[in-house]
Amino acid sequence: MPFRRLLAIGLMYGAQGIPAGLAFNTFSTILRHSGTPLKDIGLTGLVFLPWALKCFWSGMADNAGKRWGYGYLALWTHLSAVVVCLLLGFFPPEHHFLWALSGILLLNTIFATQDIFTNACAVSHMRGRNAGLANALQVISFLLGMVAGGAGSLFIYGQFGWRGAMWGMACELIILWMSLLPLRACIEPIHVSKKPSRLRDLFRQPGFCWACLMAITFKFANSALAMLLQPWLIDRSFSLNFAGTLQMTNILCGALGGALIGFPAVRFLGCRRAVTLLIWPSTLLLGTLLLLQNVKIGTPAFLYTGLGMENFIDGGFYVSVWATLMNWSSEERPGTDYSFLQCGESLANVIAGMSIAPLASIIGYSRTFLITWITGAFILLFVVSAIRKLAGLCDDTMPDNNHTKKWNIDDDLQSAQRSH
Repeated sequence: MPFRRLLAIGLMYGAQGIPAGLAFNTFSTILRHSGTPLKDIGLTGLVFLPWALKCFWSGMADNAGKRWGYGYLALWTHLSAVVVCLLLGFFPPEHHFLWALSGILLLNTIFATQDIFTNACAVSHMRGRNAGLANALQVISFLLGMVAGGAGSLFIYGQFGWRGAMWGMACELIILWMSLLPLRACIEPIHVSKKPSRLRDLFRQPGFCWACLMAITFKFANSALAMLLQPWLIDRSFSLNFAGTLQMTNILCGALGGALIGFPAVRFLGCRRAVTLLIWPSTLLLGTLLLLQNVKIGTPAFLYTGLGMENFIDGGFYVSVWATLMNWSSEERPGTDYSFLQCGESLANVIAGMSIAPLASIIGYSRTFLITWITGAFILLFVVSAIRKLAGLCDDTMPDNNHTKKWNIDDDLQSAQRSH
């Protein structure tokens, strides 16, 4: 069952990465390739709104999962996304920009909802030092999904156009759905609380403001640079194939960093110490694009090496941050707390996506890269402060099997009380 559960979690996070890859990387590249101005490309930041706003329906989704089953609802949301991909094939963005934008927005709304059910499973089963494993699995699966939905869709688009890319995505999703079908029971949390999930209970939880601050700020600078990378490559006359290949290697480096740095750091140091250790090199490497731009060494070899190292370290940092926030989240609201905090990161992605390209069109790429790097340095101070304030509220010293034993003891007590 542990392997089957990890497989189910990985498949769902992977499926959620597919539309995110399309929205985060490929859509802006396709638009720029077709001659869309940078200021209009900023509208693509809207497709991240579902990930930023899912907190408003996370409680309802959590309660629906308690009533009808998290696995049952996760499979139905997944299947509806396949239908949306098939329909999107008839609305190429060069002719139906608003329809294509709306369809991608709907696709991300569907998977943002499925993410609530996935989070409930992960928070329930993977806490303590295991939170590093859960978030490494999330990073690897989600980023591999982004490879398929981002770079993979870009390659298909180059060969078969928009319809081929959308229908290819539908095929990927239906294969994942068929793989999840026999694993539905593994998605259910260990213990489903009868108490309704309510946001006001989350707001009263100790350390809420600091947890939100960390979730909102830690990824902003990196997301802004990632959004600007693809238009920058096109304006420097790199080919679509190179842009897709570089995107793929960056994502794979991030996944490797999560597995090879983030997971061991959380496992052996604890989540808060891992964050404190990895935030420094992650912030320093935000200046990679600025360096490549100013010293005129933006050759393919330097791009692969510099950006690969940046994403490798950032992948480990990402895992350590979310392991901390997972351990802070309440088990009574398995799908609500963690999903609410994820909205903070998504909100940062929305702001970054809508502001970075228009800013570059006004002040140029070099100054935009510099401002983003300085912003990352200020964010470092916020994250370090938040980590200190959350001390004692994120239990990452729990032995591997204590969490399961706790719920087993609770279940035995409840059974004894009913018998009595």
